[in-house]
Amino acid sequence: MYLVADIDVSICAEKSCKLCTQYCPEANTIQYSEELGKSKGFKYGSAYVAVDRCKGCAQCVWVCDNMAKNNAIKMIMIDQLPLAAVTDNIRYEEKSTIVTLSNPMVVIGN
Repeated sequence: MYLVADIDVSICAEKSCKLCTQYCPEANTIQYSEELGKSKGFKYGSAYVAVDRCKGCAQCVWVCDNMAKNNAIKMIMIDQLPLAAVTDNIRYEEKSTIVTLSNPMVVIGN
């Protein structure tokens, strides 16, 4: 078991700063989706974490808490995640990277 970043979509979608996506040292781990927040009724999208790529360094937590002052990211044990997403496919294009997430995976074992 290990720690992974967990983003509170309601806080992230309200602020929509995207700083965590820029400071995460692991490529394609924290991505931003315009649809994620909107599907829950928020004006903006939200960041999300591909838990299979997260190394648990918590740099995103420091950026969110101290630079952005949003407090939207917490480190939690992977088996405590109510829902998790894993990367299914990563496609590198000339000016962007597109990560396709598989369907949310329910973590069983609590």
